[in-house]
Amino acid sequence: MTSSIFRPPYLEFHDEVHDFPLKSVSLEALIQKKAAGRRKRYAGVQVWGTPKKMTSARSKEPVTITWIVDPTQDERYEPDGPQIATTEEICREEADRLGLKYVVIRGAAHETRNIYVDGRTVTVWDASTGRYANMQREADSHFTVYMGRSKTELLLQGHIYVVWDSLKFGGLDTMTDPVKQRKHVSAEDGERPVAHEYWSLTKDALPAKSC
Repeated sequence: MTSSIFRPPYLEFHDEVHDFPLKSVSLEALIQKKAAGRRKRYAGVQVWGTPKKMTSARSKEPVTITWIVDPTQDERYEPDGPQIATTEEICREEADRLGLKYVVIRGAAHETRNIYVDGRTVTVWDASTGRYANMQREADSHFTVYMGRSKTELLLQGHIYVVWDSLKFGGLDTMTDPVKQRKHVSAEDGERPVAHEYWSLTKDALPAKSC
């Protein structure tokens, strides 16, 4: 059995060489699939707060931000605090850079990542909760997101890496020098010190970027 610690069973998307995937997935379908994989009853998409349409500072185009996780479960995120606004701003600008209009935040800043073996998530029994949980290992601070054109047309899943900086608004900042700032990069598992990384949401081939 071969092991790949961080690589999901989807093709990695590089905006320099790839056009967007031809097939999209709706948010509802993604949540329903995850519930089935965890043997949980599907209870619909649980949105935290109200989706926000925010104008990008770069292109002045609107980007909608939706949370499907409660960030205040992490004590570093204060209710209605600047950490939430900063997370949304970083995600908004990254979506705009890619030319996408919809972001689903499924993980506020955190320092763990799933472990995969042969493309499958490794799970372990958690006696404290009476459920299986994903096995994880230490990682650099990042957001976990879905991105696309709308909630019914999501194209990418991935990570946006950030740094905690008390001098910045909300204590968070974009990662500008990942070669120096990334501390948990496994070259033997095919990782590179990048500031963001994305995968498709289906296993179809990614089209090459048109000239």
